[in-house]
Amino acid sequence: MRRVRRRQSGTSPPAESAERFTYDAFLSYSRTPDRELALALQQGLHAFAKPWYRLRALRVFRDEGSLGAGPRLWDSIRRALDSSRFLVLLACEHSARAPWVQREVEYWCAHRGVENVLIVLTDPPADGGEALPGMAWDALRGDFDWRRTTALPGCLAGRFQEEPHAVLLGWARARQELSLRDPDFRMVVAELASPLHGVDKDGLIGEDVRQHRRTRRRVRLTIAVLAALALVAASAAVTAVRQRDTARQQTALAEVRQYVAEARGAADPYTALAFAVAAEQRITPALPEARAAFGEAVLKLDSWGARPVGEASLERLDPDRLYDASVRWSGDGSQAWLADADGNVARWSVRDSRTVLPLRKTAAPVAGSLAPDSVHWSRDGRSLLMTLHGPSDGLPRWYLVREALSGRVTAGPFALRPAGDGVHGVALSPRGDVLASVSEKGGIEWWQVGSGHRLGGPLPGSPGDISNLTWSPDGGRLAAVGGRGLLVWDMRRGTLLWSAPAKHRVKALDWSPDGRRIVTGDEKGMVQRWDTRKGTASPAFGQETQGDAISEVRWSPDGARIAVTDTAGTLRLWDPAAGTAVGPALASDRNHALASLAWSPDSRFLLGRLEHADRPRDHNEPHSAVLRLWEVQPPTARHRTLHGPTGSVLALSWSPDDRRIAGGSSDETVWIWDSRTREPLPGSPFRQSAPAGVPIDGVNSIVWDPGGRRLLRVGNHGLRIWPVSGGAGASPPPWWGSGGAVTAAWSPDGSRVASGTDGGEVRVWDAATGRLTPRQPRHVTAVGRAGASAVTAAVRSVAWSPDNRRLAAALADGSLHFWDAASGRPLGPAPRISPHLARAMAWSPDGELIATGGVDGTIRLWDGRTGEQSPTILKEGDSWIQALAWSPDSTRLVSGDGNGTMRVWDPRRGVPLQRRGGAHSAGVTALSWSPDGSRLVSGGEDHVVRLWQGRTEREICRLVDQALHRTRTTPALTGATDIATDACAHPSRIHNYPVLPLLSASGK
Repeated sequence: MRRVRRRQSGTSPPAESAERFTYDAFLSYSRTPDRELALALQQGLHAFAKPWYRLRALRVFRDEGSLGAGPRLWDSIRRALDSSRFLVLLACEHSARAPWVQREVEYWCAHRGVENVLIVLTDPPADGGEALPGMAWDALRGDFDWRRTTALPGCLAGRFQEEPHAVLLGWARARQELSLRDPDFRMVVAELASPLHGVDKDGLIGEDVRQHRRTRRRVRLTIAVLAALALVAASAAVTAVRQRDTARQQTALAEVRQYVAEARGAADPYTALAFAVAAEQRITPALPEARAAFGEAVLKLDSWGARPVGEASLERLDPDRLYDASVRWSGDGSQAWLADADGNVARWSVRDSRTVLPLRKTAAPVAGSLAPDSVHWSRDGRSLLMTLHGPSDGLPRWYLVREALSGRVTAGPFALRPAGDGVHGVALSPRGDVLASVSEKGGIEWWQVGSGHRLGGPLPGSPGDISNLTWSPDGGRLAAVGGRGLLVWDMRRGTLLWSAPAKHRVKALDWSPDGRRIVTGDEKGMVQRWDTRKGTASPAFGQETQGDAISEVRWSPDGARIAVTDTAGTLRLWDPAAGTAVGPALASDRNHALASLAWSPDSRFLLGRLEHADRPRDHNEPHSAVLRLWEVQPPTARHRTLHGPTGSVLALSWSPDDRRIAGGSSDETVWIWDSRTREPLPGSPFRQSAPAGVPIDGVNSIVWDPGGRRLLRVGNHGLRIWPVSGGAGASPPPWWGSGGAVTAAWSPDGSRVASGTDGGEVRVWDAATGRLTPRQPRHVTAVGRAGASAVTAAVRSVAWSPDNRRLAAALADGSLHFWDAASGRPLGPAPRISPHLARAMAWSPDGELIATGGVDGTIRLWDGRTGEQSPTILKEGDSWIQALAWSPDSTRLVSGDGNGTMRVWDPRRGVPLQRRGGAHSAGVTALSWSPDGSRLVSGGEDHVVRLWQGRTEREICRLVDQALHRTRTTPALTGATDIATDACAHPSRIHNYPVLPLLSASGK
């Protein structure tokens, strides 16, 4: 490296205070060749001889690293030049021609001179040459030799009185990395930093070494201190982690309890499900209360008829004109439309909006001196028919037709000049081409809408006191309500089809979608259905009241529901086929009146206008009119009841291959159903034949063998086994000596059958020969209560251990017996199931627990290996336990009691997961799980066999997501949607817990 040191001549300017400068140096360079050199110099000057407590040793301005974005670049450069103590010029042939370098140097020289200019030559030196690359000084002229000086800009001509010192850095362009670790580069940085620091180079290098050593000592000290602190921190961290985990656990428990409370308190079934799923997923494994809340929430899916899902304020509309407002749905069901008596139209986006927005207002006046009176939608929703009246009642009624959205008048105004007095009611045909009107003396007449021409009338037999007119869906008939009851005309022929009197005055009517029936509501609150072909009425239904007349009835488009509202503000849904109410009332508020009901095109939603009964006339008072939206549960498409038995169902057994269900009934029949189609298989029902004079054998129990190929029938005459392929097949004679059997069980290997009799005997049979095995269970009745009768000591249930080695039996006297299956020896004394009689027993498939149920409604658990009683006692009701069944994975136990209630338990944690009251209308007598544990079949004294289907959390999440996103116009649903989205956002992460038998015949 070659350096030239020559002193400049002239008098030095006064020293400038460093405090007024922002930067110690300004780097002027050309980006094309020297970008990397400038960056390396800036970083080196920042770090060289830097004390440990400072961010930088020097502040060096470099345009790319120091300038922010801005519209005025030169102003920023100029301010930086004014704020710098030194100008460091990276000189080369390229920078000498660079306009910005020339401009920076020229500005510096003009304002600061050349005293603080440091030149760094960056062109590589010529091979073997001693001359400075691109810079030559002419001593005779006292200036640069500009014929040989190519690295400096021309603005420096005549500026220097003596040859300046230049630092050579051209060698650095060949280096791949420049840093202070490079000794050559470190010397160059020290040479430039010396004047910037105001310290000679040797002293500055020594200071850099001292700072380095001092930093090393501090680092060692810091490491020692940190090591000591780390030990302290580690101990504190362990404590903190424990406290954090405890806090997180407490937070999670609090959130679970909050979600459980929200789920149980939610009226909306899908809101309850959203919170229940969130409670289950918050802690793994799910807490018992979360599992119970999930079971309760899914049960709500089986019982709801309709749920409120939206409400929109009408505060932006004129309250004085809403009294006669009419609502309807857009064709796609995404919006609700409302038209007031003036023909003003507003819309409501039912999926996401909470406000009804005005869409169009009519121009006033409508037509001369005519004023709006009422408005009627066309069936397709495209047009509005408005009736108009003049300044006096003596003038005829007028009408005109507008396009609903644009407001353009397409027909009219036309005058209605009936044969009698003025028109007091109109009805628009479904196609919108004919208008029927009624007058007090002229009866019913009809008019062509497009021309206003009278087409005919009055209809024969039409009275003058008609209060309602309604066209049939096909436009061929017209129904009217008069003082004499209900009348129906054929409008194609203009003839009266029939008329029928009504017990009470009819106030509202509507046609069924297929036109075969009419529904009416009367002044006493009763609803009645009429056959439109015969004119006959079915029995009325509803709740007869005094003064709460039916104000509106609306048949759903699918014909499955009727919406009925009365003057008391009550809105109910009815099943028109059964004449029964669907769920509780949707609204019941005497302070608000419901009017203008409208079903969505898919019959899934019901819309109603709800308005305060005493509407404020003062516009300064708040207006409470709203549109309210309900989602209606569609009728169940599939029935989940297995039909057949006509007596009490005494036994049920699901085949191991999951394909068939066998059941026995007190009507002495055996039924076999296909578990998927729920239809009886060929051969069902099977009834046992008997010789003359011998009673027909009843069915006490029925069990599939472990292979699913044979069926065991337990009757009073004995045990029968027969092979079953597609149907019930033929049953062989009973085994000799097995009479009086009331219960039986196959051994897990299918080689033996254990039976219990009404005399308290337990026997073990060879399944291949039908004969008793050599060693029988001993001392059965000897352990019963003293003096117990045979009936009292009857064997209620027998069961094999899953390992085939033990046998258990529960007797009606409340005793529980265990035997060694090979030797027949008793395994200890017989414990007491309860102080009361025993009714049922079941051994868990994993062999760990035995559940027994008594007449006191308690379920006790026993260790399946030792026979010792568990302290856990399951009890929720007082009715006797009649049936018990373990799920195949042994995680759930289902019980059925004498009141028809089913309960699902988590037996190991001793908590109820689900209670299904009214599972049967009488006692539950038989239960059996499907092999995969997803379904359950139950039978009862009500002669009903019912299937129950489980739902996984992932399935529930999909249902909840679909339901909550159909509309989100209430805060409760919006909040529930957010919770459901958080809990169900990642389906693959959802924990699917063992399903519960959640849905029955009315489920989906």
